[in-house]
Amino acid sequence: MSLRWHILTGEYPPASGGVGDYSAQLAAALTAAGDRVTVWAPGSTLPDRFGRGSRAALDGAFRGDPGIVLLQYVPNALGRRGMNLPFCLWLRARAREGADVRVMFHEPYFYFTAAQPWRNVLAATQRVMARVLLDASTHAYLSTDTWRRYLTPRNGTPLDVLPIPSNILPAPETDERLRGAIAPEEEPIVGHFGTYGDHVEGELLRVLPPTAARCPSARFAFIGRGSVEFLSRLGRRHPEIAALSWASGRIDAGVVSSALRACDVLMQPYPDGITTRRTSVMAGLQHGLPIVTTSGALTEPIWMASRAVALVPVDDAEAFAASVAALIGDRTEARALGRRGAETYERAFRLERSVSVLRGAAAAAP
Repeated sequence: MSLRWHILTGEYPPASGGVGDYSAQLAAALTAAGDRVTVWAPGSTLPDRFGRGSRAALDGAFRGDPGIVLLQYVPNALGRRGMNLPFCLWLRARAREGADVRVMFHEPYFYFTAAQPWRNVLAATQRVMARVLLDASTHAYLSTDTWRRYLTPRNGTPLDVLPIPSNILPAPETDERLRGAIAPEEEPIVGHFGTYGDHVEGELLRVLPPTAARCPSARFAFIGRGSVEFLSRLGRRHPEIAALSWASGRIDAGVVSSALRACDVLMQPYPDGITTRRTSVMAGLQHGLPIVTTSGALTEPIWMASRAVALVPVDDAEAFAASVAALIGDRTEARALGRRGAETYERAFRLERSVSVLRGAAAAAP
């Protein structure tokens, strides 16, 4: 059965961002399944960031070509400084008129904080926005099962988890020239893939010194947008580690895959722990790489149950370093960990699973 989708997203290629990349992947996969898909995004198919002009354009589209409205929800991507309650109320009104509205919650809302009390208005408004969108939804989706703690439907709306898959197509084999550029003496390579935001950078700066001390022969590969700038900052704090490191800079997906394949181990620390919404770790799993990461407040049970990664408690830098060193020293265990990761990705995280869930729920709707 062919379905009609209207995907609403705050970003879309060529604009960069994880939600935009995911929306493009999803649109392509639904189209490949035989569905008709229109993506509505500011700067391309919408005249503004979900303001009056966007609402008028969408009203016309929904009347003329009804289907399933799927909002890729990140509150700060909707405009109005993260407080676009009018758009959420408008979407609920469309649902009450009969539109099949569904929401994918990439993030639920901002947290309350005593350190920045002026932000509590934002936190309160975003909680109202999430409640309105849950009320509007015939079906809601979560990027991590952890969001169930924060999102409770009042009307029995089903909640399904749709992990965010990797958007990197694996290269067929290792590029030996690239590996030689990173580790000219065939040293073991410890990699990190990401965008080097403040929170993850802080974790990297904490675990790198003990890891370098335990793995004196290792080279470090920093892969992804922002890696060159990170390496420069690392050089000012730890020049001895920076001298053993390589950074990719912003590169296309094919080169990212080659750089990942060059690594022997990935180090992926997160301050709140690994979750199924971390596309950086998904890329490593997809490539069958052994990964050392952190277990924190948001980490779901699947990571412990599947043994797909080596889990270390957040804030234990020495244990993190010891885990990386153990995998470098035991290639048999490293390969076994990589296999478990790849099998878990194929079983639970690949995009085709999400498409099956979305289309199955849509087909079953009255």
